[in-house]
Amino acid sequence: MPVQSSYDIDPRLNAVLAPIVGPGRQDPDGTIELTVIVGGTIISGSVVSEEAWSRRQKSQVTASGEYGADVPEDTREARTNPLLTEQVQFIHFLGPVVVSGGNPIRLNATRVDLRNVAAWSIGRLQYGEL
Repeated sequence: MPVQSSYDIDPRLNAVLAPIVGPGRQDPDGTIELTVIVGGTIISGSVVSEEAWSRRQKSQVTASGEYGADVPEDTREARTNPLLTEQVQFIHFLGPVVVSGGNPIRLNATRVDLRNVAAWSIGRLQYGEL
């Protein structure tokens, strides 16, 4: 699947995410329920800031006992690229449900590049109630 440029990110989705989980947000613990489709796969769950996602990911890696000390808290690129500080580039899910081929799978901390989002909806997918 070809990756789009950052200018191809849906501006409406960015407008929804930026005040809640973006760099200029007021609440560091902001969250929103979101469902996206990426490459034909449905991903649905709670979206949080990159910092909250990084903390959760680090605790998961540390709990596994492997490589925990080497997980960075945030990305160097986000601090040096002005385009990335003005808009949300990634969606950070905590415990999303991923549906691929009709099978729901629960994941841990999951990161999705906004340039790959083909469709989105506010709210969590209620799988099985379709």
